[in-house]
Amino acid sequence: MSCGGIECPAWCECVDERCVPSPVRLNAMRFRTRDGRWLHAPGGAWRLSADTTSSPGPFHTFYVSAPPTFAASVLTACGPAWEVSGNVVRVDPRVVAHPKEHTQHYIWGGTNCDVWVSPYPLSVPGHRGAEEEYTVRVVRADGSAEEPTSGDDVLLVAAAGAYFRVRGPAEQWAGTVTADGTAAGDDTVFRLVVNEVRPGDGWRPGKVVCMSCAPVTGLVRHHVTGEPVAGAHVVAGSTGFEAVTDEHGRFTLTNGATTCVPAGTHTLTTTHGTHLPDTRPITVEPEVPLDLVIDLRRNCAPVTGLVRDFSSGEPLAGAVVVAVGSGFRAVTDEGGHFTLARGTSTCVPQGTYTLTADHDTHQQNRTEFTVEPEAAVDLEIDLTCTPVSGVVRYVTGDPVAGVKVFLMDAAGQKVRRPGGGPFIEATTRADGTWTLWCVPHGPTGLTWFFWTAGANKVSEFVPPVGVSGVELVTGCVEVSGTVTDAVTGNPVAGATVTLTGTAVASTTTDVTGAYRFACAPLDSGGRVTVSASRTGYLDAEATVAARAPVTVVDLQMVPDPPIRTEPVVIALAWGNAPADLDAHLSGPDTNNGRFHLSYASMTPPPVDYVALDVDAKQGFGPELVTITPVVADFVPGHYRYWVHDFSGGTFENSAAVVTVTQGATQLGQYTVAAAVGAQSEPIWQVADVSITAAGQATVVPLQKLRAGDANTRL
Repeated sequence: MSCGGIECPAWCECVDERCVPSPVRLNAMRFRTRDGRWLHAPGGAWRLSADTTSSPGPFHTFYVSAPPTFAASVLTACGPAWEVSGNVVRVDPRVVAHPKEHTQHYIWGGTNCDVWVSPYPLSVPGHRGAEEEYTVRVVRADGSAEEPTSGDDVLLVAAAGAYFRVRGPAEQWAGTVTADGTAAGDDTVFRLVVNEVRPGDGWRPGKVVCMSCAPVTGLVRHHVTGEPVAGAHVVAGSTGFEAVTDEHGRFTLTNGATTCVPAGTHTLTTTHGTHLPDTRPITVEPEVPLDLVIDLRRNCAPVTGLVRDFSSGEPLAGAVVVAVGSGFRAVTDEGGHFTLARGTSTCVPQGTYTLTADHDTHQQNRTEFTVEPEAAVDLEIDLTCTPVSGVVRYVTGDPVAGVKVFLMDAAGQKVRRPGGGPFIEATTRADGTWTLWCVPHGPTGLTWFFWTAGANKVSEFVPPVGVSGVELVTGCVEVSGTVTDAVTGNPVAGATVTLTGTAVASTTTDVTGAYRFACAPLDSGGRVTVSASRTGYLDAEATVAARAPVTVVDLQMVPDPPIRTEPVVIALAWGNAPADLDAHLSGPDTNNGRFHLSYASMTPPPVDYVALDVDAKQGFGPELVTITPVVADFVPGHYRYWVHDFSGGTFENSAAVVTVTQGATQLGQYTVAAAVGAQSEPIWQVADVSITAAGQATVVPLQKLRAGDANTRL
């Protein structure tokens, strides 16, 4: 019968799907003389004798009728197949003639009282006293009344009280057993061995091995740290037994439902994607559980590094570092540091790689590095700034020295260094040449405008390697005007007036609000741009077509708006279907990054100055997002608001509406029905809200439907 996938062998039984030794049922015995001979019934039906064999067999074994009580028993000789033969040990102390048909080969009885193994049944017709003849007592040799046990010295006592003994060498039929001993002596003492015998299976072995196999378990860990290795594949040769380690590095070899590995020596191989393989022989002993500890070395190593500017040595944040073709990549942090990773793994497999480092303002760097098992790699990568160079000339062709050249965006605004740094600018040399360093080019390249006061504006696509030969041509006119208060009309004295995008020094308005530039360079369209700034006012700027000899540019400055302390509230409401719409908001955080507020980050919110009041899941809402600009660590900037259809389906017929208010002022109201795109899209990108440090909020509607999910971050 199958037991746990195997067949239980002899002397075993199945308990809880496991082969275990069956209970011992004592039913047989052996007797050994002090000189080492075993009582022996040749063929199971011959004269009882003593045999010097070292390996007793069935003819040295006797069934006992009522074990383990030996006071009066019939000893039945084993047959050749360990079965009960039916032949009994006969003790006949009298001279009695047996029926002729049973005396052809044997002489029964006599003065020597030989002990025979008789093929007769318990009662022979015509034979007197048969039952008495089969009475044999087994008693302890020390005279104790206790029942004999296996290993005791015992005496075999015949019915007439004579002791069994083995005939000596000089006697007739030397070595045969007789029942004529009159006193207990060395030749009448036998060592008793009691055991179980089964037909076909024989004498129960001293140790019963029920399973020629054993469970094999183990732990796979890192050879130095002892950290468990999950997901390792362990295979025992060609046995079909294998396992994968769990999160604790543990495994149990199995083959289907069987966990008992065959006994013997097997080759155990352990492999893992980020570790060197381990191959070792294991020896499985029957029924001896084997628990292993397998130490692996990583076939990989961490790769870290620092990306910095070649000229200044300053670290570069935001550089993209890629080990080509491996899937390992990183983006440098504020300190320029990086650790290559693929998913959650930071252990790069051994091998030689090409590393590329790209940055928005620098040329690409390519370098090779080699990873050895468990040998950490730390790299230093220097990037060269992306250059743009050219010359400034007068319309006459003469070079213009000492003027500033600026980088401008498509809106005509001068571009600053990241993080609100200085403008990206350069001053022309004596020959009119200039070079802008670290010009941003964007991930796919951008078209930038290069300009100096009074010169033509030149646009160029800037690849990472940079651009050369940009030529700017300039002239100038007189520019003058007045700066007044836009509310009162009064002159604004002490305002700083600047010719935007030129190297001409700024000037200051007098008590009448007047200013003057003697020579203002023109832009590529023949225009001048004048800006004014003063504490208590918003900056003012105007661009006009240049007129010779004097171009008049008057500016009106709007006083700074008062600080608003009311929170900005964005309310989402909808109908009963879909049941679950979710409000999402992103905005600037205190770490120069952007937070994401949603139902998944309500408590606590990602920053102190925003909150989502409830996650409505049964329709209608409302869900309120609140932005509070008076919180101490409030960060002004652009806040993006969108709605996700968590229930799925469509926005159509949802009646979803978003209302933006600040205090008692409604800044805007938008319906999903008016949004552009398919109503079945899951994301409704509603609007962007710009909030100044003074708490002034401005809403820019977007009204787009687009793809995404609950984790989309805009």
